[in-house]
Amino acid sequence: MSTAPSTSAVTHPSAPGAVRRSRSEIRALTGLRIVAAAWVVLFHFEGQLMPYVDQLPGLHAVLSAGWIGVELFFVLSGFVIARSYLDECGRRWSTAGAARFVANRFARVWPAWMTVTVVACAWLVVCPRLGLNPNVISGHPPLDLTILLRQVTMTHMWGESSLVDVSYVAPGWSISAEWLAYLAFPLLALAMRPLLRVHPAATLVLATAAMSPLALTSFLHGTDDIEMNWVLRITCSFVAGILALCAVARLEGTERGERWGRRLTAAALVTTGVVLLWANWRTGQDLATGREFGKYAAVAVAGWPMFIAGLALGGGGLGRFLSRDALVYGGRISYCLYLVHWVVRDIGMAVIARDPAGAGAQSPGGALAVPVLVALCLVLAAGLHHGVEEPSRRRLVRLWSGRRAVETASPAEPSQAVADESPEDPAAARWPTPLPGGSCRPRPVVGTSQLRTAPTPALPADARLAVGERRTTPVRG
Repeated sequence: MSTAPSTSAVTHPSAPGAVRRSRSEIRALTGLRIVAAAWVVLFHFEGQLMPYVDQLPGLHAVLSAGWIGVELFFVLSGFVIARSYLDECGRRWSTAGAARFVANRFARVWPAWMTVTVVACAWLVVCPRLGLNPNVISGHPPLDLTILLRQVTMTHMWGESSLVDVSYVAPGWSISAEWLAYLAFPLLALAMRPLLRVHPAATLVLATAAMSPLALTSFLHGTDDIEMNWVLRITCSFVAGILALCAVARLEGTERGERWGRRLTAAALVTTGVVLLWANWRTGQDLATGREFGKYAAVAVAGWPMFIAGLALGGGGLGRFLSRDALVYGGRISYCLYLVHWVVRDIGMAVIARDPAGAGAQSPGGALAVPVLVALCLVLAAGLHHGVEEPSRRRLVRLWSGRRAVETASPAEPSQAVADESPEDPAAARWPTPLPGGSCRPRPVVGTSQLRTAPTPALPADARLAVGERRTTPVRG
């Protein structure tokens, strides 16, 4: 089976502003998820991985910039959600349709988030009783009912100006930020759907411009993930993702689009590499002179819309690499990996550094244990995905719909009606029957498994005559 992204496309000529767009999964974007998640994970483990990082020249320049992988996730989220919902949510307002969209997003993100939050809270209760320090890596908010309710409702960042000690699971700030973006998406869709008619080059320029406040802030002042305003991060990135989708919508599945996909991907990779090396050099220059310094890697985020647009259109060799089955599976569990790795790091480092006074020291045994912790994150992420995220999401979607999926595929084929999530965007639940009002209906995914059936074994000519075969004109399926 080929690992290249499918480029089957369809048109909807009856719909105003309709665009030619692939309905199949963009496997390269799914594979990109695990790359972004692993980048963030290794960034958070970098301090403990220094015995290994120091042996590989240039690796520090990449890992120290891992926090901008969150922006990559935000842009990717805006792109994929717009690809599934922009046409439907943007045609006209539907309160019921917007509610269905938000309910599907809740079913996607909340179960795994709630599970990890409960585990983190339990650890904070048990840790002191074991004589361990829960704050070896970072602080935590107090175990208070009001704070816990804000975590449960994913609103814990709303009204907060700093990321420090706001969440029991520190990366959870981005869950709260993205939840705000999901609530705003139905209105954004109404405002931005007309941009599907704008020339792709102009829309891609707008997508890049949407990221410019982050890039300029980093270039002029130097900032890291703690200092960068979280509202600015989610707003710029999510809107840029929607604009990137508008840019590629008419090119997806075309030869011209594939050519531009290769060019955009190559340009984005080269630009990102140059910026990361420059940012590492500039930080080093500030350290050498003794002046106050910042981190400048966020200048590279201006290239994320171009990068994602390029991969969506084909991406050349990189697109084929990211479409490999192992990376696509990694993309499936990437959300869970993003959540669990901080708890594993919290618990693991508290156990390794049993003496709070020596928390900053790293023993040889502790250094050997860190790669084991990273591998454990992957195992637990897979368990969380298969044991909590997927089963819970399916149950919640059935609860929202009030009915079970109806089998609509032929007996010889697996049903797509019961697969209530898009392979590309696990949040895009697909309903078995049309929804009233025609709003916020995610498109059904039509994959190659639905378009092709297994070939019937050919019979010898005399055997065909023996069963009374009649000559007919072949019909193409």
